[in-house]
Amino acid sequence: MNHVIIGAGIAGVTAAQAIKETDNDADIVIIGKEDFAPYRRYLLSEFLCDSIAKADLTFASVESIKDMGIKFRRGQSARLINPTEKWVQLDNNDVLHYDRLLIAAGGQPNLGHVLRPFLKHIQRYYTLKDVMVLKKKMAGIRKCIVFGEGFSCLDLLASLYNLGKDVTFITKRESVELPLAEPGFNSGLREFLEEKGIEVITGDQVTAISKFRSHFRVMTSKHGDLYGDIVFAWEQYKPYTACIKDTGIEKKTGILVNERLETSVKDIYAAGDCAQIFHPALQDYWINFGWPNALEQGEIAGRNMAGGNEVYNIHEVLAFNIMGKELKARWWE
Repeated sequence: MNHVIIGAGIAGVTAAQAIKETDNDADIVIIGKEDFAPYRRYLLSEFLCDSIAKADLTFASVESIKDMGIKFRRGQSARLINPTEKWVQLDNNDVLHYDRLLIAAGGQPNLGHVLRPFLKHIQRYYTLKDVMVLKKKMAGIRKCIVFGEGFSCLDLLASLYNLGKDVTFITKRESVELPLAEPGFNSGLREFLEEKGIEVITGDQVTAISKFRSHFRVMTSKHGDLYGDIVFAWEQYKPYTACIKDTGIEKKTGILVNERLETSVKDIYAAGDCAQIFHPALQDYWINFGWPNALEQGEIAGRNMAGGNEVYNIHEVLAFNIMGKELKARWWE
């Protein structure tokens, strides 16, 4: 049986391993848009702060994937899926035929229409390549301006704090809030950041970014102009779903799947940050973000693609540590 997996993150690689454990003769191809071996994205901040080496990020080497009999197409993306004829076309026009397909393409930070014209002035902070570029710049950076919200933004603030940088954080929300399992801490989140020396500006919008001598000028709606050596910005973390256009696969924010991680189209599954799962308690679909959830979804999707009938049980809480504070997040509001 031929299996194609779009995405070389933890969900995609774990699914491939699970298929091989069930059916060692399965023909599996993993498509990964980055040029690197599969790595632990959640440790990128540790790498930025030199707490770990680049090699420590890798969780599956190219050699180990090859040794399992799994083909790995690095540096390529899925451009088109044809569910009727069961093939995937890559951006280099290669066509891969499948019996079963897994979409594990993850998600990524996005910019709204206001900030898109200033993309060239914004430092990305999501992929290993982004962080490698950033590491080369950090020695000459003192003042950082961060605009956004959510856990990815908080993770970046923690990294900049650990590196001893001067940080200003701007959010459109009237207060600094996160979907925490201990909602009482939200009221003190701003004070927590300010105690770490981070300047917090709430209820404001970055309207433009321009070069100013060797620095950047950040124009805001309410607080006037701010100046920094580097600017980070994103407005929403969204599942990657571009490859399912015109396929008939149902989606909301992410790709809709049932408890067996099956999409609305036969023989196509989805797992990880791109998948939106029905929550029986909420009676709505939601995204179970996070590494442990993606790993478990990958395992279950892989076994089901190989003929199993396993159910994914939703996990509502994920523990993490930010600047010495232990927190638990719930992935819904």
